[in-house]
Amino acid sequence: MSELRKHKIESAILREISTYMHSLDDPLLKSVTITHVEMSEDLRYAKVFYTIIGHENEEEEIKQRLIKATRRIQRDVAQRLKNMKFVPLLNFHFDLSIQKGNRVLEILDKVEKELKEKGEESGES
Repeated sequence: MSELRKHKIESAILREISTYMHSLDDPLLKSVTITHVEMSEDLRYAKVFYTIIGHENEEEEIKQRLIKATRRIQRDVAQRLKNMKFVPLLNFHFDLSIQKGNRVLEILDKVEKELKEKGEESGES
């Protein structure tokens, strides 16, 4: 299977799940942002990575609601992507990359502040 085909399917699934999530009445699930999708080589399984915006303290509740909604989401994606032979089984995973990136930025800001307090400017020798 070509990487281009796999990438197109991942993109289509990401787009359809994102559209579905934003059409829901549930404010917690509306706060979910799909960051990326990874398909298995046989296209039977999809890891759907998500992050939460605005309701970070309710991560566990959102995870449980996503688990309960997985079949509904999969059915909706299947209806929207009728040209696919089958829709992969979806498995949701919390994406830690944004949190890790924010932590790195916090550390860099702290280092920069400490350098300025010592009278040193970043970039000078």
